[in-house]
Amino acid sequence: LEMFTGKRPTYELFGGDLTLKSYTKSALPERVLDIADKSILHTGLRVGFPVSECLTLLLEMGLRCCEESPANRLGTSEATKELISIRERFFKARRTYRH
Repeated sequence: LEMFTGKRPTYELFGGDLTLKSYTKSALPERVLDIADKSILHTGLRVGFPVSECLTLLLEMGLRCCEESPANRLGTSEATKELISIRERFFKARRTYRH
């Protein structure tokens, strides 16, 4: 979540009931571009990639990785498979947009 939002859990915005996790969860999917790190947006928009779709998938996966209960968290092998799937969609989408 930190990598894609550009915010740390200790960011001054967070406190009380507002955490990085709740901040991210409340923004998905409609406001994903509002919470995204601006450098990601500039890079993604420059190459013509569907940034909001990709970020939504990545952040949803990130939320599943930080579930309160370890039993409910996405395992590392499952997370790896999802990341590979997202990467494959990215490159496929990128080739499609360039043609």
